[in-house]
Amino acid sequence: MSDLATFDEAALRRLSYEVDDRVFTWLFANRYRRMLVGRVARITTALQRLDVEGALDAALSLKVASATVGTCELAALAHEVETEVRHHDVTAARTTASLLWPAAVRADQALGAYLAR
Repeated sequence: MSDLATFDEAALRRLSYEVDDRVFTWLFANRYRRMLVGRVARITTALQRLDVEGALDAALSLKVASATVGTCELAALAHEVETEVRHHDVTAARTTASLLWPAAVRADQALGAYLAR
């Protein structure tokens, strides 16, 4: 995953342009940051419990939200977890999910720095 950017600010600029509301975009990105730990925890907990449906739902949620705010590395990892869960490869999904926490920290820091400007 190291070849993917942690954060691509163009995604938030695009969102702001599409909704024509910078405040909404800022609030959306901040809500994403507040929910990030819970989203990642849902994936890891579901995989520990062998809850395939829960893991799939959580991975999809993280993937879509991450793509929307531009946290590319997290979106890619969530997509990978989603694919592995769909193929019923829980072992591979757990391995990929172990990469989510450090990526989430990087994403949160990068997004926080961008929003502080």
